[in-house]
Amino acid sequence: MNNHFSVWLVPETSDKKYLEKIIEQLAAKYSSPIFVPHLTLLPDTNAGFNELKIAIEQIFKDMRVFKVSVEGINQSEAFFKTVFIEFKRDENLSELFKTFSQKTDGRDLSTFKPHVSLMYKILPENEKLKIISGLDIKN
Repeated sequence: MNNHFSVWLVPETSDKKYLEKIIEQLAAKYSSPIFVPHLTLLPDTNAGFNELKIAIEQIFKDMRVFKVSVEGINQSEAFFKTVFIEFKRDENLSELFKTFSQKTDGRDLSTFKPHVSLMYKILPENEKLKIISGLDIKN
């Protein structure tokens, strides 16, 4: 059995609490799972645990906090991207993705779509659009 790992970026404490509140409210209203808010930097990589651990230690050794900018709120058919916040693929995120990709499974930057999911649940598109219209996300 192959294990697949993902690398997440977790927001700083106040933003994490802000996003947790939104996730919890949506979970209560729509009976969906509660999860840790995160921006998936590298999803489902075939890299082994030790390989990823070494890459994480090397890459984040001197990493400083950086800001990301919201591009908008969107929805998809994917369970793990039911309703999500899209982020601009800026230089910091792009370089971080490329560095991880080079050290792991060599993905192309075009596959990187930075986002933070707010809900995991299969819903009709009209319901997801209704949820989005009721959200007011800070930048």
